[in-house]
Amino acid sequence: MPRIGFYGASGEVTGSNFLVEGAKGRYVVDCGLFQGQDTITEDNQDPFSYNAEEVEALILTHAHLDHIGRVPKLVREGFRGPIYCTEATSELTEIVLKDALDLMERRLDRTDAPALYEAADLNRALAQMRPINYRQNRPLKGGDAFTLYDAGHILGSASISLQVDGKDLVFSGDLGHWPSVLLPAPDPPPVADAVVMEATYGGRERDDSTDRLKVLKSALDLATQRGGALLIPAFSIERTQELLFLLHELFVHHSQPRLPIFLDSPLAIEALEIFKKHGELFANNVRSHKKKGEDMFAFKSLAVTATVDESKSTNDIPNPKVIIAGSGMMVGGRISHHLKHYLPDQKTLLLVIGYQAPGTLGSQIVGGAKKVRIMGAEIPIRAKVQLTQAFSGHADHSELLEWLSKIDLRQGGRVFVTHANEENAREFLKSLNNLLPREMAQIAKDNQTVDI
Repeated sequence: MPRIGFYGASGEVTGSNFLVEGAKGRYVVDCGLFQGQDTITEDNQDPFSYNAEEVEALILTHAHLDHIGRVPKLVREGFRGPIYCTEATSELTEIVLKDALDLMERRLDRTDAPALYEAADLNRALAQMRPINYRQNRPLKGGDAFTLYDAGHILGSASISLQVDGKDLVFSGDLGHWPSVLLPAPDPPPVADAVVMEATYGGRERDDSTDRLKVLKSALDLATQRGGALLIPAFSIERTQELLFLLHELFVHHSQPRLPIFLDSPLAIEALEIFKKHGELFANNVRSHKKKGEDMFAFKSLAVTATVDESKSTNDIPNPKVIIAGSGMMVGGRISHHLKHYLPDQKTLLLVIGYQAPGTLGSQIVGGAKKVRIMGAEIPIRAKVQLTQAFSGHADHSELLEWLSKIDLRQGGRVFVTHANEENAREFLKSLNNLLPREMAQIAKDNQTVDI
C-alpha cells in the first residue's frame, strides 16, 4: 500500500514537494521553493521531512522555481538518484536554477542569509537529469513506473501518473489555461486511485474573457495616446515568450503601428532559445507559423537588452516605448529599476498580466497602494495600473473540474487539493464534494501522510 507525504504547496501555493513511499522504493515529486515577499524565503532553510539519501528518484512537473527551486538542496543533503522530466523542463531547469544561484550569491554579499546550495550541488543535480518524452512509460524500482502527460502550463510541463504497488497516483502539476497562446490543451492521465491536484484558481472563473491579442493591442494604443512608457512585468518562462509571439502577430500580421520594444530579462532571453528549439511542443496553429519559416518571437522594433548597460540605455529612448522585464511579481529583477524610474510618471502604463502573491511588491501595487518602497526608496505611484487575467497560465475553476472529469477515478479513489491558498482550496473542495462520493476529496495538510 503506497503512502503520500505532503511537504509543500499544502495550505499554500508555493514549495511543491511530495513523497511517495511504496514497498519497493521512495520517490519525490517536485522539490520547489517557498516564495513570498522574498524570492527565497527562510522556510527553505528547514531540513526536508524525509531522508534525501533514501529517495530512489525525483520526478519534476515543470521548471518554475516553486517546483524545482530546492532540487540542488535535495542533492546537497544526499540524494543521488535520477531526476526525471521532459527535455524542455531539463533545459529550462538549468537556466532557472543558475539564475537563482546567482540571486542567492548576490544576496549573500549583502546579508548574512545562508545559501541553500552551492554551484557544486547544482552541477551534480544537472548531471542527474534524465529527460524523457510524454506518454513514455518509464520503469522504476521493483515494477513501479511512471508516465508524463502534457499539462499545457509552460513549455515541457507535465502531469505525472506514478504506478506504485499496483496503484495509480496522479500528480496534476500546474495545469494550463486553454486555449493557450502557444501550447496545446492539457492531456489528462486516463485512470487514478488518487489525484494530487493543484487548485490555484479554485473557486475562481476568469472575469476577463477578452482576447489576449486585444488586451495587448489596447495597451499599445493607450501607451501611444498617453505618450508614456508601457511597463510589463513578466515571468521569464512562458509569459514573456507568449508576449513576443503576440507582438509578432500584431506587428507582422495585423499592421499595428510599431513601438520600440525592449526585452529586458537575461533569463527570458536564454529561455527564448529553448522555446525556439522545441517547436514540436507548440499547438498546431503555432507550428504553422514555424513551417512558414517565420521567427515567431521577433519583429523589427524588438531590442534585446542582455547587459546592465543595455538595460540602463532604455531610459534614453524617448516615449512611447514598451519594456518587458522580470520578475513577474515585481520582486527583484530588472523590473524593479524600471518601476522606480517610471511609476512616478502619470503618463506611464503598468500592465500587470500575472498572479501577484500576497506580500509581494506586485500585490501592493495592484492593491491600490499610493506609494511603495523600492530598493530602499519611497516611490509614489502616479502611473496608470491595469490588471488583466487574460494572460493567466493557470486553469480556472471550470477547467480544473473538466480536467479531473476526464480521469477514471477508481472506486474508493481520493482527490487531494494542493497548490492553493485556504480560500481557493475550500471553494474548490465544495465543488468536488458535490461531484464525488462523500469523503473522497480533502484539502491536503502540510506534513500530512496518507495511505492509498
